[in-house]
Amino acid sequence: MSLLTNFDTDINFWDTNPQLKVIDPFKELHDGDKSRNRGYSSRLMWTIALVWDRSSKYYNLPENGIDGKINLVFTDHFGDASYYDKNTDKVNILKNFYLRLSETVALRELRTIEEKLIERGEFLKNTKYDIGKETERGYVLGTVDILDKMFANTKKLWDLYEQALKQVLQEQDAGRTAGGGEMSATDRGTI
Repeated sequence: MSLLTNFDTDINFWDTNPQLKVIDPFKELHDGDKSRNRGYSSRLMWTIALVWDRSSKYYNLPENGIDGKINLVFTDHFGDASYYDKNTDKVNILKNFYLRLSETVALRELRTIEEKLIERGEFLKNTKYDIGKETERGYVLGTVDILDKMFANTKKLWDLYEQALKQVLQEQDAGRTAGGGEMSATDRGTI
């Protein structure tokens, strides 16, 4: 799911998403921007959408690192590679509110599982197999047993991910008509 129907970053973010500028923290960002056509805050909001919106082409890039989406989008789109590092708290407030508006409970759970799978993968990748060593007090185990147990549990974690993904897909299918369009409020039974 996405808050946006159009990712045309040449169009002012506030013009294509006017309802997002009426409540904080977006209202504060919008109203405090004194640049021409509120271009500065528009560019920041596009940056947030490009980095964290699930429908963004950059969503699946790693978040951090030289080739991470934060660095790439803040550098190439926003035009300030250091902005995120200098304003992490401000950006995270905007990002978190953006995600709360755009994600269902199932999508938030899926994102959490995805983040943990990525974190776990990095841990496994960066932890060397170590059988341990003998000390004066006996034998100290290394990482072999821990890593082997983690690898053995991989299927369980992927099953959890698949289950969460299935729930999200069911939610999305429930909101679509047979022809692929969005259901009207009447179709959903809300009016």
